Amino acid sequence: MAFYTSLTGLNAAQTDLSVTSNNIANSGSYGFKKTTTDFGELVADSPYASAKNIGQGTRLRATIQDFTSGSMKTTNRALDMMVNGDGFFLVKSQGASGTISLTRDGSFLTDKNNNVVTSDGHYLQVYATTNSGDIYNNGQTGSATGGRTVKNLTLPSYEDQVSISSVNGSTVQVGNSLSATGTVRIGDTIINDAKITLGGSTINGTTATGGVLTITGGTIGIGTNAVANTATYTSTGATATVTTSAGTSSLTAVNELGTLSYNGDTYSGSISDASGNTITPGTVTASDTDTSGDTSSALSNISVGTDGKVTATFANGNQYILGAVALGDVNNRNGLHSTGNANWTVTGTSGSLNYREADTSGLGSVQSGALELSNIDLTQELVNLISEQRNFQANSKAISTDNQMVSYVMNIQS
Repeated sequence: MAFYTSLTGLNAAQTDLSVTSNNIANSGSYGFKKTTTDFGELVADSPYASAKNIGQGTRLRATIQDFTSGSMKTTNRALDMMVNGDGFFLVKSQGASGTISLTRDGSFLTDKNNNVVTSDGHYLQVYATTNSGDIYNNGQTGSATGGRTVKNLTLPSYEDQVSISSVNGSTVQVGNSLSATGTVRIGDTIINDAKITLGGSTINGTTATGGVLTITGGTIGIGTNAVANTATYTSTGATATVTTSAGTSSLTAVNELGTLSYNGDTYSGSISDASGNTITPGTVTASDTDTSGDTSSALSNISVGTDGKVTATFANGNQYILGAVALGDVNNRNGLHSTGNANWTVTGTSGSLNYREADTSGLGSVQSGALELSNIDLTQELVNLISEQRNFQANSKAISTDNQMVSYVMNIQS
């Protein structure tokens, strides 16, 4: 009996050693979480067992992962991200019905189609936002995402490839298919010779609705006091008048600018005269071509705020919010199934996935230009190795002692 009891101890020490070895091997892996073992006593129990029942060894009850945060490594690369808090990034595997995984490894890359992905090719998930940064909600609060639209994050190479969400959730292309110049009053600011572009709109007769209206360039002020306008205002609720001649459409008036967005704030405005008085209809001067060159402006910078908002800046200075990084969590983290590379999937034991927003939900903020290191303490792991070796030696000694006792009994008659 003692032989088999000590054998369970040997197996336990070997399992403990394997777990510690895995911790040490992954001490340099981004987002890796330390694993510990939980052992329990083996007892042969029955209704007729005496009060002097003796245990029969040990067994592995569970492996437990420590989800405390690791240290930060600064990289100054925008697509390197870490969560300052308890949340996880959400990534989706490839395929039409891809599986959502949780990860703490924020070393994201871009694939051949400019999708932001993990090293495994899993797509980073973001919430669809308007260009003012408002997360679109379809009102279906009972859904898994709480009504928020979740999508893959794709980086545009040029401004005319940008797609943003309108207030009603539809995704429209920025483009610059129609362009004009005119004087615009936005709040108390009067912009002279502003470049007005309208892309992705629906034209019914002479009326264009929807799409994305963009106001850039122009000057603020008069004469020697005039300064260049560096702001980019966008709207998805504009109404315009279009004149079509010989198959070519021209933007001749903007009747309603809609709600304008810039740098996270919203504004009201109108087409005006030089004094700032609104003119009806909002007559503008059509441009045959896009004189601003906005359609060919290349992507120059990507930035990610602590709230997870991903902002694209183009060579002409225009900025668009592409989405907000989605965070997630579960009620029982030790019920998650580890799939490797600091990724976990939801199980029946973990509970359902809870979708959250960065910097507002208690799951933490997003830190761009940094990565989370593993939470392995190498000194502690090396001490664990010594302890596990002692346990193995002790159980081996018990087996050796039992074997000697049996040999003595076998040799009694001799």
